[in-house]
Amino acid sequence: MYHFIIIGSGVGGSTLFKELNRKYPNKRILLLEMGDNRMKYNIIKGEIHVLYITSLGGSGLGAVGNAIRIDLRKVGIKDSEIYEEIERELNVREVPDNYINEGSRLLFDYGFKRTPKFIDFEKCTSCGMCARKPCPFKWTPLRFLRTSNPYSKILFNFYVFSLNKKGGIFTVEGYHLLTGKRMVFQGEKVIVCGGGINSPRILSSILDNEHLGKNLFVDTFITVGGILKNCNLDRSIPMALYKIYSGFLLSPHYSVLLYRSIKREKKDVNTKDIYGIMVKIRDEGKGYVKGDRVYKGVTKRDEKLLSKGIKKASDILQAMGVEKVYKTILRGSHPGGTCAMGKVVDKNFKTEIEDLYVCDASVFPESPGLPPILGIIAMGKKLGSIL
Repeated sequence: MYHFIIIGSGVGGSTLFKELNRKYPNKRILLLEMGDNRMKYNIIKGEIHVLYITSLGGSGLGAVGNAIRIDLRKVGIKDSEIYEEIERELNVREVPDNYINEGSRLLFDYGFKRTPKFIDFEKCTSCGMCARKPCPFKWTPLRFLRTSNPYSKILFNFYVFSLNKKGGIFTVEGYHLLTGKRMVFQGEKVIVCGGGINSPRILSSILDNEHLGKNLFVDTFITVGGILKNCNLDRSIPMALYKIYSGFLLSPHYSVLLYRSIKREKKDVNTKDIYGIMVKIRDEGKGYVKGDRVYKGVTKRDEKLLSKGIKKASDILQAMGVEKVYKTILRGSHPGGTCAMGKVVDKNFKTEIEDLYVCDASVFPESPGLPPILGIIAMGKKLGSIL
């Protein structure tokens, strides 16, 4: 019997694991994770290609270190001091001058700011691979999973297929993905932290809520760019600068997909000559997760925001010297909204079932339109203080 069972080891789950181990050093805490210690990207193809990672550490492993504050009032957090605490803990600082790509310096003329990052710039090699391989010089959820608590346990490669509650005790049932062994765990409290795609899937076995799995947003983005000789964006800190507009964000971003798109036309183009700007919009929560089906389309409002962002980015690129502007497919990498606060969980992250909670991007009632990691850590800390 466990006091707490946490399902999912991403930003929300790892924060709760750390906070609860610190608060209750003598209680039994179990963390269950579907992935293993390899960084595995999942791509759900459709009108928008939705990306997320299943791994110990979740999608936080592929984050590029962005530590931008988001408005948390709609999830019941108003105190800015929680952000100050997190920024100290993650050693957040703005990208130093010597890490700003030469081509990107032109963006200062357009009002771009240095991005705050949870990266150790004393050791960072500026390899440009933040999103594609694990990095020891960047904070990831793995750091929150370290504990000396002998009562705690982490089990990965474990697939949860049902949740039940009887007589005040939860039963979490699943199987080990490598051995196929069926396993059952019991706990007093369960916190689901599977993310915007998997949390509603897990909860569907125990919750009968009409809103569960609906309201999916993904922070839809597209990268536009072209050839800018010797700009070396591929060997630079991703998204080192940013600017927030009404409904969208622009940030310099090297994209392999953009490179491939250009290379089909310009066979001799080199990666060091590709310059891109990401357009990330605050998309509408009009998608859904229902079992194995995931759908997220582009609404008319989304189309307008994308058009505005692409036009703004294209104008900047052409002013920088890019003659022809190319663009990638639409993607989304921050799925959320599917267990929305006020519909599936209350202001304390609790579902309609006593002692069953959700704490990840799925509880956002709408897209923040900005990198959500600091906000999810803040929610994990709040729930940790409640439990």
